[in-house]
Amino acid sequence: MATWDEFATAAPEIAEAGLQLLERFGLAYLATVRRDGAPRVHPVCPFIAQGRLFVATNPASPKLRELRAGGLYMLHALPGDDEYEFSVRGRATEITDAATRALAIDGAALFGDGTLRITDDEALFEYGIDEAHSAYWENVGQPNTRPVRSRWREA
Repeated sequence: MATWDEFATAAPEIAEAGLQLLERFGLAYLATVRRDGAPRVHPVCPFIAQGRLFVATNPASPKLRELRAGGLYMLHALPGDDEYEFSVRGRATEITDAATRALAIDGAALFGDGTLRITDDEALFEYGIDEAHSAYWENVGQPNTRPVRSRWREA
């Protein structure tokens, strides 16, 4: 799995579009897998620190149990101008060492408008990236409206 920086180096246009959406809204939807195999969707506040993608998770959230059980996820940013879309998928890994947690928390304070705060009781996960997608629509409102899609997969 790739870090955010590794992904951004390999697919800079997709990463830049995704970063703009994540910074603009500070919110995305996280899909996890329930114990029975069904998907579950959660609103989250992802952030990038030290070239890595993180999400803090409340200890009462069902996503905490789901991420710890297998870590499979898909993260979808809110659509932007021209209905621009961005998503990544991979496996989340819980960060338990104090040094990495401190780096991520310091980076979170710098992300977006600086209002994201992580409390001591929240779990912190790094989101490794296996695949990323972006799409926007051309000729919106015209008979030849069509999506323009891009995809990156870790080699």
